[in-house]
Amino acid sequence: MDSALGFRSLVKTIAPAPIARLARKVLVWKRRYQFHPYNITKTIDGEHFPFLIGDATAKQWYEPDKDPVALELAFIRDHMLSPTDLVFDVGSHHGLHTVVMARRSARVIAIEPNPHNVTILKKNVALNGLRNVVVRQTAVGDSNGKVTLPEDAGEGGVLTENNDDVPTIDVDLLPLDRLAEEYGFPQFLKIDVEGFEDRVLKGSPEILRRRPKMMIEVHVDWVSRYGSSVQEVVDLLNLPSYRVWVLPYHLDEVKPWSGEDLRKYQPPKFTLFLLPRAVSGVAAARASFLHESGTS
Repeated sequence: MDSALGFRSLVKTIAPAPIARLARKVLVWKRRYQFHPYNITKTIDGEHFPFLIGDATAKQWYEPDKDPVALELAFIRDHMLSPTDLVFDVGSHHGLHTVVMARRSARVIAIEPNPHNVTILKKNVALNGLRNVVVRQTAVGDSNGKVTLPEDAGEGGVLTENNDDVPTIDVDLLPLDRLAEEYGFPQFLKIDVEGFEDRVLKGSPEILRRRPKMMIEVHVDWVSRYGSSVQEVVDLLNLPSYRVWVLPYHLDEVKPWSGEDLRKYQPPKFTLFLLPRAVSGVAAARASFLHESGTS
């Protein structure tokens, strides 16, 4: 058993909630501030760039040579991005997707709720000399308000029940359509929100009506945290209007979706890539007008 996990379990068992919360806060502090950040040269399918490993979670996720996210990044880079695209990177974490996408698009809005992650994200943007990235610290959902997150950025997700022993932070919550009103409607939308997918999509009806190119991670286990399901997320995406590719978690290949039931894919997640199908005639003219004028 991981020593930190064992410690948390022990504290939760024997200590009252306030003491357990304080003990976990100390553990978060120890992991965060005793870690010595360092730079690596990150390689994505032959492309090299500097990247800051800012904490223990980043060391685990981003340092291994065989990084599972490399497949999706290479597919996005080579098949989905255009130099004129406005990109929304929803769930930027430390900015790996942001860095790759900013090098091949006009502008990236990097959206990340956790302030610890935002600090590292900004450092990676600066490290790569990117002038076309805006970092926005907020959570994204289907309403305006606040949500509660674990303070430990490595845990991820929004808290939906009483967790007295978990150190937490409250952050702003906005619908994605609200950010589109501020920054413009994206041509490419990447979503990685640890099971909060249905809330993000429900807060994006105007964006979805414009059928942007999309990449979305569907967290098979975690969607139920928020009263949703894989089927609900899939239904919100309107897949018949897209050409679709899928990357199952345990496969090393992005493959065209052949119409199979996406609920068959095993935890923890699978990734979908969506390219809009061509429209014609009056529909095409109206879509062009909407894109150029920003009106409905």
